[in-house]
Amino acid sequence: MNATAIAAILIALCVFCTNSFAQSIEEQLTQAETAIQQAQRRLPQLETLSEELAAELEGFARKLEDAEQDLAQSNRDAAQAQTLLQESKVAHEANPNQDTDRALRKAEHGYAMAERGVKNRSKRVERIQGKHQQLLLSNERNIQQQKALQAQLKKGRADVQRLQATLQDEKQQAQQAAVAATAKLEQQARVAQQEKRQRENELKLAQQREAEAKKAKLTQTMAKKDPVTQAIKLSAEDQAAKRQAEELLAEVNQQIADKPGRRPLYKRLSLKGPQLVGVPFTFMGANYYRAEARVSAGQQFFEVAKNRFKRDLPEADDGQLYVFIYQAKSASRGILHYYKKSLVEK
Repeated sequence: MNATAIAAILIALCVFCTNSFAQSIEEQLTQAETAIQQAQRRLPQLETLSEELAAELEGFARKLEDAEQDLAQSNRDAAQAQTLLQESKVAHEANPNQDTDRALRKAEHGYAMAERGVKNRSKRVERIQGKHQQLLLSNERNIQQQKALQAQLKKGRADVQRLQATLQDEKQQAQQAAVAATAKLEQQARVAQQEKRQRENELKLAQQREAEAKKAKLTQTMAKKDPVTQAIKLSAEDQAAKRQAEELLAEVNQQIADKPGRRPLYKRLSLKGPQLVGVPFTFMGANYYRAEARVSAGQQFFEVAKNRFKRDLPEADDGQLYVFIYQAKSASRGILHYYKKSLVEK
């Protein structure tokens, strides 16, 4: 398993863990929001109940006050009836007759009725007091529930804000991590592809050089054996191209000699074309770069550092090895020179 595959697996694991954590936070956030909604629905109900209890308490307070006043009056009436009964007993004992006897029985009946009234009103006061106490307890419980709900709402809102902030941070971190991981994988893929192309180009160039060496050796051997071949002269077109190539090389060598130690503008530079995958340039010195490639005859387009150059190559040079010299005027602009290698280089 290569490094890119391992990195992809690690990134996938990180993304899975991040998503799981984010999902857990979202579940907690949903629970907190649901609790807030329930508390918000419950709180108005308790407030309405509080108003109803307050109204009932006020009503029972008035009833209790009236009942206590009635009880006090009954106690006073009973006391008067008791006094009247004592007086009737004394009067009857002192002078028993029909009138004192009737007055005594009437006093006894009045006292009994007064005692019954006290007893009834006492029970009424007790009932009202009991109901009033229950209402007070219910009202206190309602107040405590409201306080608890308000505290729950406050805590729930704080939890929601905290969870929302955490979730936002987690999503941002996950997004940043995903972007960084994707960029890293893309960079690794680009580097791997470039290294692969470079190896292929180097292999291809080595094969070309080997083939050229064999061809040159064969040509030299045949020239030695065939005196006619040695007598063949260059065509007028090749002679002109040879002079131009020699002048170019002289100028390049002079520029390199005049500007020693100059650093290259490009770390990597390659020659591209319809028949060229990407031939690497070699830094010569000054601002010059050199590459070799076999060409096809006819109109050609070459690309160097995103600059395109149109060239028309002779039919006789089809399949010939050309030397390309790129003169970098700046990082984004340059001039492409070329010549047939066999004209000036053996």
